Amino acid sequence: MYGIRMRSHHDAMRRLKHICAEGEDKAGYLERVLGLRPSGRKILYLHVPFCNKICSFCSFHRPDAMQRRTYHAALVESIKRLSGFAYMRTPFSAVNFGGGTPTALPPEGMAAVLDAIRKYIPLEENAEFSVESSVSELTDDMLGVLRAGGVNRLSIGVQTFDEDTRRLFNRRGSGEKARERLASIVKAIPNTSIDLIYNYPGQTDDSLARDLDIIASLGLAGISFYALMIHEKTPLARRLTEAQLSAMRDLRREKELFLMIVRGLAPHGFAPMELTKLVRDGIDRYDYIRIRHSGGNCVPVGLGAGGNIENYFFRNSSLTEYVSPSLPFCPSGRVLSDRYRVIDSFAGSMQTLSADLSEYSARLGADLPAVLGGTIDRLTDAGLVTYVGGSLGFTEEGMFWGNNIIDELLGVVTEAGIAQ
Repeated sequence: MYGIRMRSHHDAMRRLKHICAEGEDKAGYLERVLGLRPSGRKILYLHVPFCNKICSFCSFHRPDAMQRRTYHAALVESIKRLSGFAYMRTPFSAVNFGGGTPTALPPEGMAAVLDAIRKYIPLEENAEFSVESSVSELTDDMLGVLRAGGVNRLSIGVQTFDEDTRRLFNRRGSGEKARERLASIVKAIPNTSIDLIYNYPGQTDDSLARDLDIIASLGLAGISFYALMIHEKTPLARRLTEAQLSAMRDLRREKELFLMIVRGLAPHGFAPMELTKLVRDGIDRYDYIRIRHSGGNCVPVGLGAGGNIENYFFRNSSLTEYVSPSLPFCPSGRVLSDRYRVIDSFAGSMQTLSADLSEYSARLGADLPAVLGGTIDRLTDAGLVTYVGGSLGFTEEGMFWGNNIIDELLGVVTEAGIAQ
């Protein structure tokens, strides 16, 4: 039905941002909302934009060595400055420490950041506190620092246990060592999820089945799974042949592998929670993503971190450029309309597999079932979505095409003038 498979719906959201930009003065808007209570739940996102070892497929920006040596101190200072605003004094529902690799910070640097969060950032009782890492950097010392700092969830970039592919990806350690270390990590922090990459050169049904068997045996809380993306000028892109790249563009094969993951882990208690996320027996709440996808507020800290304070959406492209001396927020963003946030929430609900069209019709003042009716009928006939009792959701095959479908729905909403 689709000629290419979209990896995100961000292009559609970028188009909507242009339509929904309010043109309101950033400083005036932030001064006003930062003196108020948040409109809904809020989360804190901290970003570490570097790793100790670079995967061969990675194209992310990395700061210079000087920034790395002083980076944890910059995070601590940012946290202190944020705490001075009334907006920050109500409890946060979740904290997510992403990257890059946050555990590329030295243990003492990580401890300083976690101490600053506990001291300056109020958290809800039982708030999710998540840190991304690699297996090799979760030493006993680092695990001790994380547990002492209140971390209760881990997301670990394993990618695969296959030995040849780990070498191809420039991953540290063998698959067997990764499996053994993960078994210890799960005992220390049971709410541990991993990332899995599929549709890589040379992957077979048997090699994927072996990965799934290991995942099922470890007692993990969940997995996020992604088809390998090839970025220009990366070591992996330079290494692969045209024949290998052509094989990876076979969407029929990519879908077979996707469904093999979803169906292969289902008997072990793993169920879809998001287009690319399976959770086991509901252990992993994944609050950071759930709150972001439901229109919550995400306060970003650190170079490269993105989020929103109410309707001000921005990404920290600098740690020294601010909206104003009294407003330590990057000026790269824009103030968007309330309608944008509702449509963003609709897209996020679909990302987490279903949306109540009657709810969003009421919030937008538009008859979404009528506006989207023709598109929904066509997608239903194709076996990609279900529409029952006003709730629009995905079939298993529809999950594979989920970002294409979300992009198409947003396109119809935009064409109908609902965003304006």
